[in-house]
Amino acid sequence: MNKDILVIGAGPVGIYTAKCLAQRGYEVRLLEKRPEMAKQVCCTGLISTECAAKYGFEAEHVQNIFSEAVVYSPNGQKLLLKRDTPQAIMLDRGGFQAGLLKQALNCGVQTNFGCQVNGLENTGNGIRITTKGGQTFFAKAAVLAAGYNTELSRAAGLGEIKHFAFGLQAESHIAAPSGLALFTGNAISKAYFGWLSPINDHTAKIGLLTRTNPHECWSTLHNVLHERNLIPPGHIRYTCRQVPAGNLSASFGDRILAVGDFAGQLKPTTGGGIYFGLLCADLAISCLDKKIKTGNLSKAEMAEYEKDWKSLIGFELSAGRMLNRIYAGLNDYLIEQIFKKCAVNGMIDKMAAKSQLGFDWHGKAFAHLLKNPLDLIRS
Repeated sequence: MNKDILVIGAGPVGIYTAKCLAQRGYEVRLLEKRPEMAKQVCCTGLISTECAAKYGFEAEHVQNIFSEAVVYSPNGQKLLLKRDTPQAIMLDRGGFQAGLLKQALNCGVQTNFGCQVNGLENTGNGIRITTKGGQTFFAKAAVLAAGYNTELSRAAGLGEIKHFAFGLQAESHIAAPSGLALFTGNAISKAYFGWLSPINDHTAKIGLLTRTNPHECWSTLHNVLHERNLIPPGHIRYTCRQVPAGNLSASFGDRILAVGDFAGQLKPTTGGGIYFGLLCADLAISCLDKKIKTGNLSKAEMAEYEKDWKSLIGFELSAGRMLNRIYAGLNDYLIEQIFKKCAVNGMIDKMAAKSQLGFDWHGKAFAHLLKNPLDLIRS
């Protein structure tokens, strides 16, 4: 089964990459280990208005729009983060993904679901991929977009991402209409936070991201939400997945590029991967298009892709990880003190007025504050 390009992984970044390559005239095959497209995905689906403006999303896939959020301290102090314009859009991730797949199929992408890759080899004039089911595929190049997958990254000679977090999520009935709410504290999450993201007045996505003890953290979050009358009593079934907290040794090889969560291209502070993944997919598509046309897909040539994406988001990843490490070192007492400080002198309103404090570019905001530590308290 020969194709120009094989894309492994049918998440948003993989499907988008396959679609765009097909639009450029390439024969593309998309391989996915799941037997069918997942309807429920462990992802909140929050994207920025910046991301929505750049890539466009069908209105039918938009579940909610947020211009504010309430952030809770470990002991229940509240801070309201608010702006006059929408800051985040919540997508129906499953529906969005299915719609994107339909677009890809209409562009000529061929798919193989239930197809788990267990072998990848550069034959000298192409890539040979084998699956656990005994199938073999050949192509000029391959794009790896299979999410967090150390087995495949090692097989491709790209090393592995050694650090990761756990993401847990479920949909639940809510006791009353609610806005977007975030929950801090080491019992709920180590290094990250929990959330309640309303889909409508009756249902919400609840979840958390944590470095350690995911199931214990889920129990704590569930109890906190119930005690504050945000959700009704009762057990809630949830899904759990590993979320990369680092990058591969290399995101390129002979005839190979890695994109999205597979390469660790996601926001270190929140684990959000849609926007950064799509931005890097654009660079991978451009690089592959250029190299296939020249006939040179050597590792040295493919290195251009990593140079480009690190130029775009490399600083953001480094600064975001530094910010994440600082936050991970805070105990609940210090978090409470920060909440108390932020609650006085209109500091939150001043933060909201700062253009550097965007939904996506947390590293840039962190760097700005390091250079201008008094900026938030000036009148």
